[in-house]
Amino acid sequence: MENRELPMQDAPSTLAGFTKIYAETNPPWDIGKPQPPFIAVADQIVSPVLDAGCGTGGTSLFFAARGAEVTGVDFVEDAIRSARAKADERGLNVEFLVKDAMTLGEWDRRFASVIDSGLFHIYAGDERRRYVQGLAHVLEPGGRLFLYSFNDDASWPGGGVSRQQLYDAFSDGWEFESLELAGGEVNPAFEAEFPGKFADMKMWFAIIRRKE
Repeated sequence: MENRELPMQDAPSTLAGFTKIYAETNPPWDIGKPQPPFIAVADQIVSPVLDAGCGTGGTSLFFAARGAEVTGVDFVEDAIRSARAKADERGLNVEFLVKDAMTLGEWDRRFASVIDSGLFHIYAGDERRRYVQGLAHVLEPGGRLFLYSFNDDASWPGGGVSRQQLYDAFSDGWEFESLELAGGEVNPAFEAEFPGKFADMKMWFAIIRRKE
């Protein structure tokens, strides 16, 4: 196959780009389960849980199987359709919604935990500020955001996020409990197509508490 890069902040239409990825490729992030850092802190992720940018539902389904009340949202209809099918196959009750994370600030729902596994870094500028404001709106006071994001390694498609940019984005009404670089996994089908593309690369993993 041709060498395709993933659309990020500079894409003409982020929705169109991600819809195309799910329709035509093997997304590297679609591993069918949470990235390892989420599993390591699973006991800290308490109900009700919002999985923002849930994709095909691997992370949502993992926490639902542990007994959590989980809502997964993504703006790609094909991804949500696949997530719902997986939930039905496994007999798990997960609410999967076609919803743009840019609209979280307009929602009347509240969550004790929010999972962001690879969504934050697609936003920049005003969109990033709006997204963080939306997270603050849906997260209960004292609740935690569990964030997995590209770092500022130039090898990441579309660029990444520096430590200072993370601190700046969550400077108002948030408190970092931890921030570290953590390894992850990629979809085996993507690895077979692009061997070693993201080998040994690490991402930021942060636990950020919404102040009361």
